Amino acid sequence: MVDLEKILRARKDLRNKEPLIHAITHPISINMVANAILFLGAKAICASHPEEVGEIVKMADSLSISLGNITAERMAAIDLACKAANEKKTPLIIDMVGVGASTLRYDFAMELLDKYNFDLIKGNSSEIRALAKGKSNAIGIDVGKADEISKENIENIAKEARSLAEKYQTTVIVTGKTDLVVTEKSYITVDNGVETLSKITGTGCMVTAMVSSFMAVTDPVTASLCGLLVMEIAAEKADTEGLYTFFVNLMDQIGLISDCEIREKAKVREIKF
Repeated sequence: MVDLEKILRARKDLRNKEPLIHAITHPISINMVANAILFLGAKAICASHPEEVGEIVKMADSLSISLGNITAERMAAIDLACKAANEKKTPLIIDMVGVGASTLRYDFAMELLDKYNFDLIKGNSSEIRALAKGKSNAIGIDVGKADEISKENIENIAKEARSLAEKYQTTVIVTGKTDLVVTEKSYITVDNGVETLSKITGTGCMVTAMVSSFMAVTDPVTASLCGLLVMEIAAEKADTEGLYTFFVNLMDQIGLISDCEIREKAKVREIKF
C-alpha cells in the first residue's frame, strides 16, 4: 500500500532542509529544470564543465543526469560526475533520454550502467525497453506507438523494467499516460496528469530534477512518487487550451499545490509481482 503521508513528509523535509541539487541537463530545458527545483524549495546548480563537476558533486545533496541533447563535453562531465557521486554516496538518478533513438546514447548509457550505481533509472517505455531488450519502437526521444503503456501491455513493460531493477539493483521509473515506479518486488502505477504535458518540451527533464530533489531527503520510491504526483497534479490544475498559458500555470502550481490536493487527487496503486 502506498503511504501518502510519507510522501507529504518528504515535501516538508525538502522545504526545511533546502538541499542543493546538481542537475546535469541540457540547454533545451535547463531554465525549466532549475526553476522546478527552486519552486519545490530546494537549491539548484547546473554545472556541466568536466573540470568542475567533481567538485560540485561533492557539495551537492543529490545529482540528476540527463542524456538529452548530448555533447562530447557533457558526456565527459557525466562520467566524472557519476564517479564522484558514487564515491560520496550521493543519491543519483539518470534520465535515459533518446537511448532508443541513437547508437551513441544507447552505448553510452550501457557503459554508465556497467560502471556506476544508480539509485534511479528513468525513461519512457521505449527508452526502458531499449535498455531491457536492446530494441524499441522509439520515435526520436518520444515513445513509439507500439511501446505506449496500455492495459494490454502494462504487465509486460513492468516486467521489462523489473529486469533492469534486478540487474542493476535499482528503482526504475517508466513514464507514460500511466507512470510506473518499479522495484524487484512490485510496481506502483500513477494515473495522474494531462495530455498537455506531452506537448511542452522539457517537462520530462523537470520531473527528473524534481524526483532528484526529493531523493535528497527520502528513499528512491517515495521520491519518485512525490515528484510524479506534484508535477502531474499541478498539471491537472494548470490545464488549459493555450499551451504557453498552460506552461506558465504549471510552473506556478508546482510551488503552490497543497498537501490536501495531493491527498484528494492522487491516483496510485501498488501491484506485487
